[in-house]
Amino acid sequence: MRPCEPMRRDYLLALLLFALSVAALGLAQRDQGVMRDEGTYFRASESYWGWFAHLADNISDGKTGKSFDRKEIHRYWRNNGEHPVLVKTLSALSWRFLHERARNKRGFESAALMSEISAFRVPGWLFTGLAVALLYLFGLRIGGRACGLSAALLYITIPRVFFHGQLACFDSPITTMWLLVCYGYFRSLSGEKKRWAIYTGVFFGLALATKHNAWFLPPLLLIHYLAVVWPDLSLRPLRLPRVALVFIAMAVLGVLVFWAHWPMLWTDPIKHLRWYFGFHARHSFYNMEYLGVNWGYPPLPLSYPFVMTLFTVPTITVLLSLAGLWHYISATVLTVLSRWTGIVAPKRHDDPWRYPAKRSWVRPAQGLNPRIGLLLVINASFPLLLIALPWTPIFGGTKHWMPAYPFIALLGGVAVARLLERLRAIGRARAEANASPQSSRAGASARPVKGWVRVMAVLLPIAIAAPGAVNTWLTHPFGLSQYNALAGGVAGAADLGLNRQFWGYSPRQLLPWINKTLPKSANVYWHDVSYDAYRAYINDGLLRPDIHNAGAEQPAINASNFAMVIHELHFNKYDYMIWRTYGHPAPVKVLSLDGVPLVSVYDRKRAATLRRPLSQRDRKP
Repeated sequence: MRPCEPMRRDYLLALLLFALSVAALGLAQRDQGVMRDEGTYFRASESYWGWFAHLADNISDGKTGKSFDRKEIHRYWRNNGEHPVLVKTLSALSWRFLHERARNKRGFESAALMSEISAFRVPGWLFTGLAVALLYLFGLRIGGRACGLSAALLYITIPRVFFHGQLACFDSPITTMWLLVCYGYFRSLSGEKKRWAIYTGVFFGLALATKHNAWFLPPLLLIHYLAVVWPDLSLRPLRLPRVALVFIAMAVLGVLVFWAHWPMLWTDPIKHLRWYFGFHARHSFYNMEYLGVNWGYPPLPLSYPFVMTLFTVPTITVLLSLAGLWHYISATVLTVLSRWTGIVAPKRHDDPWRYPAKRSWVRPAQGLNPRIGLLLVINASFPLLLIALPWTPIFGGTKHWMPAYPFIALLGGVAVARLLERLRAIGRARAEANASPQSSRAGASARPVKGWVRVMAVLLPIAIAAPGAVNTWLTHPFGLSQYNALAGGVAGAADLGLNRQFWGYSPRQLLPWINKTLPKSANVYWHDVSYDAYRAYINDGLLRPDIHNAGAEQPAINASNFAMVIHELHFNKYDYMIWRTYGHPAPVKVLSLDGVPLVSVYDRKRAATLRRPLSQRDRKP
């Protein structure tokens, strides 16, 4: 592998990857249902925009201070106060300026470029596209262009990454910010440009402003930093390790950015922080089906995050990441095994990382081995290990360890770079062996090999990303129902008793049928579709406004004339409730993927049809 410094063409390629990713996500999300969480964030974003609109009005009226009163801040910003507001604020701005609705009393009109749902989702596409571009640049510095391109393509073609990248949620943004903090930290170690330490402090603040996962980053990076400087410490055991500027920047700038971005911290910082941390420490539990059992209370089985990763990430990506992991740990593992077995220990080479460089708090690792493999392994494994802990609350599936996926992709990129390196060496050796004495002048035999490897450096990343891209295409827009070949696909996962879906988004695909079939003023029991999602469908013209929402639970089923069940194991009772209320068990419409039912719709009037003799029923020829 040959790490590279990015050139102009590399930045252009990163920009192209960013643009293509954003475009693909924007086009794909047009068919995507509104998640339960998204509806909550839509409402919060509208509330936040109200503060900005009133701030502009107060400035024009000479009453700027009014917008910073405790009462005014709580009026607009307490909505969804358990999460930081960076992503929701960006969604508020994109909604206001890209959607057709205008609420400014001075008559400022927005661009009217897209629907309301799409406008809320734009920041999610941008964050995901940024991760793809950043993976290319990060991989370039680790193992060359093939490594970077492979990592970028492997990441965006993980089906569940592509699914979450379409949404107005926090999971894809925090994954990007986690990666960005690690990239900035990596750049700061050598101190080539001391401003990277400052940048990383700001990046960390923005990560905190994205989601609470970021609080785990400092201890993880500190573990890596101590491993990097250990050779230096072992030579000077009486000297304390240097306090790197990057950690000072994270402690100072990170906290300042976090405080500055959240108006709720301006007036009651201690009170709100206590509530914020308490909320997540005592987070409510979700229901999650795993191997045929509904898990509603912790602990989940320790295997859960690892098996779900194995069954949802493309198999080629998993295998390549394991190969990349082996590249970094093989020497240590084989050396240890050689002490008790007949395995021959690898030859020791002179360590290129020695200690003559002048190090300081600005350049804390100058001349030391940056241990990039350890950095990748720590960040690829910790999010999964965290979910596996027995006291971790039960959350909503793979999205909660998504910050591991960029580093899994980078390990896969390392494996591809190593493979190309081996192919290059084999090709060069064969070319030299077959070359005649007249043609063996310097470089003559290497030219065709070099050109062939360059072609492979482009084709191989595309080829390894193809299975994930195909799996994404075949399961879209039901990204949470996607499983890979190891699980037997969607049908195999259903047989294994793996979670079929959550968030109540899949009925979006039934809206055309509902609009065409249901009578005027139909009263529908929407089951797990949130009221915010229901309103969003009406606002965007996806659902007829005369179709009503009957409400929740048994009273809504009693009042409805149509009812749906979104199939999850813990929702089985709703089928029985509807059968008992409607007097029959036959759905009038079933939404399925690869033969696996996702949503069943029942019609109360069908009971009368089913009670008639078979000869009197409407039958298709």
